[in-house]
Formats: sequence, C-alpha cells, structure tokens
Amino acid sequence: MKYSVITGFLGKLQDRFTEYQTERSLEEKFKLASQIKGLNGLEVCYPLDFKDPELLKNLLNKHNLEVSSVNVNLKKESRWAWGSLTCSEEKVRMQAVQVLRKAMNLAPEIGCRLLTVCLLNDGHDYSFQMDYRKAWKYLVEGVKKVARCRDDVKLSIEYKMSEPSVHTIVGNVGKALYLCEEVGRNNVGVTLDIGHALYAGENPAESACLLAEKGRLFHIHINDNFRNWDWDLIPGFVNFWDYIEFFFYLREYGYQGWIAMDVFPKNMDVIEVFGKSIEFAKNIEHIVGNISPTKIFQLMGERKIPQIFSYLQKKSLNLGEK
Repeated sequence: MKYSVITGFLGKLQDRFTEYQTERSLEEKFKLASQIKGLNGLEVCYPLDFKDPELLKNLLNKHNLEVSSVNVNLKKESRWAWGSLTCSEEKVRMQAVQVLRKAMNLAPEIGCRLLTVCLLNDGHDYSFQMDYRKAWKYLVEGVKKVARCRDDVKLSIEYKMSEPSVHTIVGNVGKALYLCEEVGRNNVGVTLDIGHALYAGENPAESACLLAEKGRLFHIHINDNFRNWDWDLIPGFVNFWDYIEFFFYLREYGYQGWIAMDVFPKNMDVIEVFGKSIEFAKNIEHIVGNISPTKIFQLMGERKIPQIFSYLQKKSLNLGEK
C-alpha cells in the first residue's frame, strides 16, 4: 500500500468551537510531511494548494513526494452555501463544473490522475427545502460534464451522511454507487472514507466489496470513530476488527490505489499522529498477510464463527496459528 496525508490537516484546524495547531505555509506543511515516517505522498487541496503551481511542483520534487489525489473543495466559499453541482441556480452549477474541470486539467501537471470531492453542501436540512428530482438530475448532469472533460483523469466522489447539510445528497455507499451507474462513465468512482462508512452504519469491508465489484473503488481515506459522528480519530483505536476485515478484502481485490490519512490531529503532535496512523495501517497489512483466505472462507462456509474469531485473535497476537 502507498500512504498519503491530506495537506489540510497539516496546518491550522478548527471545529465549531475552537481552533487547533498553527497557520502554516505550504513550505512548512511539506517540511512537516517530510518528517512523517512511512509517508509516500500527499493529497493536495484545490484551490488552496494551487495558488502557486510552480512552487507546489518544486516542493513535491524537493521532498520526493507523490500526489495521491487532488481534493477539490466545493464547500468553503460562500457561493457554495446552497450547493454546488445541485444548486438551483444554473450559474453556480456551471461554476462548480468549471472548478472541477480546471482541477482535472491541473492534476496531471503534478503527476496525478485522480480528483476526489465530497459534496457536503449539496443536500438539505428541512423537509420541502429541496426538489429531490431536480437536484439528482443536476448532480448526474454535472458529474457527466466533468467526467467528459478528459478520460485519463478519474473523478472520485466521497460520500458522507451529513455536515454541514443535515442530509447530503450522496450520503452512503448505495447512493454513491447508484450515482456512478447513472453517470455511466469508467472514470467516475468513489472515495471510501472508513469514518463516513462507520457513521452511516455501514460495515466498511462490505462497502468496499460493493464498490470493488463494480470497479468503482478509486480511493480510500482512513480514520476512526464510535459510529456516532465523524470524529476523524487515529485509525484502529476503536474499530480494530473492522480494519482487519477491511484490509483483508482489499487484499482479496488486489487494491492498488492510495490510502490517505484523514485524521484530525487536534492539539497533538502532527508528525506523531500521522506516523502512528501509518504504522497502524502497516501493522494491519502484516496481520492480514498472515491470514489464510482459504482458512477463513472454509470456516465461513462451515458457519464456525467462534473458530474464525479464535483464529483471527491468534493471528493478530502472533500466536502461531496456521
């Protein structure tokens, strides 16, 4: 696996009540990233990280880092307050399409062929606030317009149930997959954020299987939570077994994409938080590497659930079970 960190988490952070970390320039963010053990690349943010494209290229070369994806922000600016690709105003929808197209054209210049976007303002808070029929139509049309821009760059839609909208239009794996099928283009897929899947009441491994079966699993974000909110905790602190199952099926499908750390370091040491997050993921890779799929599927077929758990326990504790 190749691991990256979203650049947005390397600078100043805030939630609804307070601020964390300090404001950092792009150069300072790269300096931090270069100190994270096991890091292979960065998920850069558009438009924030592209104020000086030449500087971005130089920093990538200087620190020998790849770009896992370009994360397009269609939520921060006031023009997206009533949605982007689903806004009732055609002018705003076309602006959103143009932003995505521009990012799609810039991505290959920094060696990247993947865009990811989470349409968090595209949704509703109240009944009768949104004409669902028109909104879905606008969404499909907008994604098609972006995807047609160029076939050699992928567009990956990240789903999430809520925030800031109470109900986002692409809130779970089923709707994300349905959107891909409606659009019907090979370069449109899904970013599976484990925290979003947990918060949506999903089993991340099952969600990965649904997407992989259709060739739509384009990108992965990892973090953790207690299934009650998208807390972006260090991965594995809460849902350890879910992570083992998730990585088990990634191996089954031969996943070759990136895994990005979508973790909120809050007031902790940034280098340590992301270094330990990558260390955890690599440890899970190691555990899964010692698990026999033949053994698992045999026990699964025999419905010997306690034996599966015993086998996995011994593997995770390195007790020599074969």
